[in-house]
Amino acid sequence: MIPVIVGGLAIAAFTVEIMSGAAAAGAGYGIGRKYGRKICEAVDNVDLNVKKIFNKE
Repeated sequence: MIPVIVGGLAIAAFTVEIMSGAAAAGAGYGIGRKYGRKICEAVDNVDLNVKKIFNKE
């Protein structure tokens, strides 16, 4: 009986560890996409503004 309980607790602890790692990876991916897109758009706007300045003459 005790090995079954200990085994069940070990499996539960392993599952929690794996799921928390997966949740952290998913959150990191989502945050990276969000801010990466914002940075990319900002750099594109800077590029367009510089092109406009040089094309005015």
